[in-house]
Amino acid sequence: MTNDTIDLDLVDKTVALIPPNAWEHARQVIVTALVDNMPGSVVERLTGSYDAFDQAEECLFNYYQLPEKQDELIIDAFKIMGAINCLELLNSLDLEQS
Repeated sequence: MTNDTIDLDLVDKTVALIPPNAWEHARQVIVTALVDNMPGSVVERLTGSYDAFDQAEECLFNYYQLPEKQDELIIDAFKIMGAINCLELLNSLDLEQS
């Protein structure tokens, strides 16, 4: 987890750059990356099991499903993965082609 201050202007710009039809794919990839970066203790608090990574992904994917959660997903990704890593991940998806 990063200790950097979150640039909310960058969050807004990031959200705006993801096309509406690409959000489901972006959300799935970000959630997978979030869970990959989670300590087992966090997975356990989320699911009740230290190694229930698939269940954690499903839980978070459902949590971030509403359009109102898009900013929160990007903020959480910036906090956990770092802004640069999150942006590189999104860039690798070539979302404009989705």
